[in-house]
Amino acid sequence: MDIFDLIILLIAFTLIFKNIVKDRIYKTILTFGVIASIIQILEVGYKWQFIPIYVIFFTLFIEISLGIKYENKFLKGISLLIMTILIIFSTVLIYFLPIPEFTVQDKKYSVSYEEFFVAIDDRAQPQAFYELSNLDASGNRELLVDVYYPSTSSTEPIQLFRNADSNWGKTIVKYLNRTWGISLPEFFLSHLNLSYFDIGKDLKRLDNKSPVVIYTHGWAGEKIFATDQLITIASQGYVVIALDHTGLSMFTELPSGTIYNTGSTAESTNVYEVMNQMSLDIQDVINYFIKADYPADFSDISVIGHSTGGGSGYLYCKSNPCSSLILQDPFFTPLVENNIDIDLNTESYFIYSQDWYLGYQDTDNLTEMDVLKNYISSSTSYFTYYMRDSRHYDFLAFGVISPLAKYSFLKGSIDYIDSLKVNNYFNLASIKKEVIRETEYLKFIP
Repeated sequence: MDIFDLIILLIAFTLIFKNIVKDRIYKTILTFGVIASIIQILEVGYKWQFIPIYVIFFTLFIEISLGIKYENKFLKGISLLIMTILIIFSTVLIYFLPIPEFTVQDKKYSVSYEEFFVAIDDRAQPQAFYELSNLDASGNRELLVDVYYPSTSSTEPIQLFRNADSNWGKTIVKYLNRTWGISLPEFFLSHLNLSYFDIGKDLKRLDNKSPVVIYTHGWAGEKIFATDQLITIASQGYVVIALDHTGLSMFTELPSGTIYNTGSTAESTNVYEVMNQMSLDIQDVINYFIKADYPADFSDISVIGHSTGGGSGYLYCKSNPCSSLILQDPFFTPLVENNIDIDLNTESYFIYSQDWYLGYQDTDNLTEMDVLKNYISSSTSYFTYYMRDSRHYDFLAFGVISPLAKYSFLKGSIDYIDSLKVNNYFNLASIKKEVIRETEYLKFIP
């Protein structure tokens, strides 16, 4: 909770005891509540969780302005009860649906942020993407890319998406409703656009050319979903490039409009081709930055891929030199089903959720553990681990988006902070090719 949250809630609870507060003091407290609410909306942004309290402040302000008083004790009691329930309800919402704050653990450098629009004029829009989205089949490939780079300048948490054309929280809700057959209201995560990120913009770069880390998201993911991990990597001296795979990502805000993912894996004619085109996205983005002489060391590239992004990361590194390949719950079964040999030529680090490691043993379908044990060969070292008490989305930022997520089918029982510590430790140790040791939640797969 920020300072405005605390002030408004404190004032709201104080108003419950208006019968024992002097009238002038009561009016002063209410006035401060109204002023604090207005400042919060202007400075921080509108929070739907505060609607019950906004209604209370507005109603009481109108009553005082018009001189309305309840003489009937029963009406007074009912009014007080309703107000108390609304304040408690709003407090619960604020506690369980806070504004996320993406902070940096063990920060060595500050982190700066840039966004790039990459238009690929010599590459037609692949069918693998336009059949899953509202993309124009006749267009050329366009991508949005986030870059996080290290800096010695100081930073403080800022809001990046408050004034964005669309609300990514609403888009998440739409996708979850469609995919999982639930009926969450669209405003449920609309406060996500008020998220705070411990990064700056247009900061001075380090003098040296930093190594590069590419992040490739999974099916209907988002380049922002692993921001908590990516800014931590950048704070250790790396240039981190995260791309939206337009048409596959949950949504992408292109200059021409918003592109939404509309299809699941069952609606794709070829999941392998999706991953193959994702690997071409990675290649095109790297070529774009090399051609633009972007200040980074593109001879030292590591790739992090989650789920389908793991498959695309493997395909990219199969054809291009990579320093390390970090695979978070990689989705490799489409490769096997399309008779694609999985022959690792890059030092690779597998980390699975416990859900994928233990949860799919009683199925006749090919599982990722089957792939790991029977279909992977390697000309170099590779290492395999799993995260205890986790599920597939514990490699993303759902924990910081909403504590409620840890009680859902999206995440395991592991706490968000613990999963972030595991991910940060695993990512950095893999990139640096350090010995990875077992911890309370990080377990070796023999």
